[in-house]
Amino acid sequence: ALPGQVKAEETEARAKFSKKMDQVVDDVQDSCEADMKEFCSKVTVGEGRMLMCALAHQDKISDDCEEAIFDAFVVLGDTLSNLQFAVEACEGDIAKTCAGIEPGEGRIAQCLIDNKAKISEPCQGAVDDFQSNN
Repeated sequence: ALPGQVKAEETEARAKFSKKMDQVVDDVQDSCEADMKEFCSKVTVGEGRMLMCALAHQDKISDDCEEAIFDAFVVLGDTLSNLQFAVEACEGDIAKTCAGIEPGEGRIAQCLIDNKAKISEPCQGAVDDFQSNN
């Protein structure tokens, strides 16, 4: 890492986000295991192919699987919406406070969290919202 940067595996923001996404994936896998074996067993895993297969068989998959996929989309949509709101509210703070931080892997979010006392009030609110919702 460059000076002032935090390695991805060290950021609380990334760890919290990863834990939430892992739970969503686990829920889908648990709820859709039988459906995936029945309808998608010949599909190569990766790059969204299993999801596309499930959606192609949406009229045949179990209610539990369909609900888990829907819930995953809701969680992902909410997370992206919260992130977009934080980026917009914190644009100036990111440029000022986190200018030397390489984007990605939760490093900007961690920079804002670590420098919360130095960032604007709207940005602090967005960071608080993002942390409590993700």
